[in-house]
Amino acid sequence: MMNSQTNKDFIIVADTDRGLVREKNEDYYGIFEPEKSELIERLGVLVIVSDGMGGHFSGAEASRASVELISEIYFDRAEGEPLERLKTAFDLANDCIFDDIGNGVEGMAGTTCTAALLFPEFAVVAHAGDSRAYLFRRDEVEQLTVDHSVVGEMMRKGVLTKEEARTHPHRNVITRAMGLKKGVEVDVIESVPLWPGDTLLLCSDGLTSMVSEEEIRKIVAALPPEEASQALIIKAKKEGGNDNITVVLARKRDR
Repeated sequence: MMNSQTNKDFIIVADTDRGLVREKNEDYYGIFEPEKSELIERLGVLVIVSDGMGGHFSGAEASRASVELISEIYFDRAEGEPLERLKTAFDLANDCIFDDIGNGVEGMAGTTCTAALLFPEFAVVAHAGDSRAYLFRRDEVEQLTVDHSVVGEMMRKGVLTKEEARTHPHRNVITRAMGLKKGVEVDVIESVPLWPGDTLLLCSDGLTSMVSEEEIRKIVAALPPEEASQALIIKAKKEGGNDNITVVLARKRDR
């Protein structure tokens, strides 16, 4: 079911779909604001996408827990500036998933997690795994995150192209994720400048494994967020829908 939220700075739309092959949806997403509206300027709006790892115990439970724990810790329990609060939220959420869902056994529960804090002029992005964050500006697209996966490492070494990676037999082998072990290494982008009309996309690999970056760019550039989110999911299913598909689109309003 599509979820949308707007404020004076952003139009935010999120949607998820089981796809055509998987028996259940192990993706999860969230859009969160602080309870007190006056705190939005200081703490931002938090958007998250998580993809429970197939073949692991309770992938769906792990993905949901990562979203709910990170939001709760970030807004209610962590201290300091937003960047430090977000790092704390990832760290504590990871250990909770490992202890409570994975029962303290390495590799029993895992999920990717990509989060963004939205502020009027910039975003902070943090992630572990291969759920991606993209920035769309006019007719250009930039992948902000790097895939923590076997094929991601091969791409960075120049062994594979992006298109080859989409169909590689090891494309689902993740090298970093939430809940697999005590402690998690999280990549953080401290400041992504946002201009009027820019769109930030967070998505699970159920989108990027089915739809090329260029096709995603065309859809996001041509449509308002509400229509783009639906069009991306429809396109992924048309191309096979082999995995769960989740998208969160945040478009900065034109002033």
